[in-house]
Amino acid sequence: MRGLIFIILMIPIIPLWILGVAIFTWRIRRVIIPQNISGTAAEPYGARLMLHMVGTRIDNAAYKIAEHMILYAQPVRFLMLQATWLALKISGYKGFFFAYPGPRPSNVVTMMSHRSHFFDRSMSEAFSRTENSVEQLVILGAGWDTSCYDLPKGLDLNCFEIDMAPTLNVKKQAIEKAGISHDHVTFVETDFNQESWMDALLTSGFDPNKTTYILWEGVTMYLTDEAVNSTLALFSTLPQGSVIGADFFTEDMVKGNPPHETWSKRTHAGIKYYSEKIMFGIPTGESLSEGSEKLAAKHGLALTKFENLGDKDDKKKVPWYVFTEMAKK
Repeated sequence: MRGLIFIILMIPIIPLWILGVAIFTWRIRRVIIPQNISGTAAEPYGARLMLHMVGTRIDNAAYKIAEHMILYAQPVRFLMLQATWLALKISGYKGFFFAYPGPRPSNVVTMMSHRSHFFDRSMSEAFSRTENSVEQLVILGAGWDTSCYDLPKGLDLNCFEIDMAPTLNVKKQAIEKAGISHDHVTFVETDFNQESWMDALLTSGFDPNKTTYILWEGVTMYLTDEAVNSTLALFSTLPQGSVIGADFFTEDMVKGNPPHETWSKRTHAGIKYYSEKIMFGIPTGESLSEGSEKLAAKHGLALTKFENLGDKDDKKKVPWYVFTEMAKK
């Protein structure tokens, strides 16, 4: 019954949502892209913002900066998110697409919830270790990620956010306008495909002798093979106990190999909309995790966690997106 009430309430809201998407699209094409600000960072941020509004995953920092982020500034936030939230509130419905951690196997609708839960759990377990505890947190390709601003109470970490200057500058301005404390965060400007992120970190106060957690979420698919392997090689120089959380598209999906021909074309077209390009995909092998295991082993790392979008045993809808945790042993 609640689901039916939600659907009825959404009928007059759909035109508002379409208008919101139109304004959002205009801002992407006319404001974000011309200034070289990351557009692909908007979607995972929007998903986490909606989960917070629904109350299934709390992200106070994401909510506070929303009004200062040009893409989600009003009226977009109301048209695309708040109107839907109001329908959910009135109906009392919390569909699977707003669930956290969400159902398994996951699908493209619940993908962001699954992804967020995987890395939330990975970081939580690493931060709660009593032996060889994590002392530094690095967000590679930080985009609009807010992990550095909702850390567990009592956790004293030096945080480093790495991304290209235009994206970092917009985010930093939003954080300052929202009044969010960021004294523990260092913003580091770099381009993964052009220069060494480790060199940039070292000149910004990063200590390579401290155990570190690196979050590398939603980035690898936009990098070259050389940049991906170079990043893992640099990570392997960090102390034992350091952890890197990373997600990968599969090589078959990126190249459009069967059975991913249609979805590959749609994904490439969707990313091209943001003036970005998908370049890297991880081989899978006989088992879905085999490619991740080999990539980790290539750099002297251990694959300590692995999950995938969809059902690994589904022969018709073969998973094309994987979430990994690798550790320096």
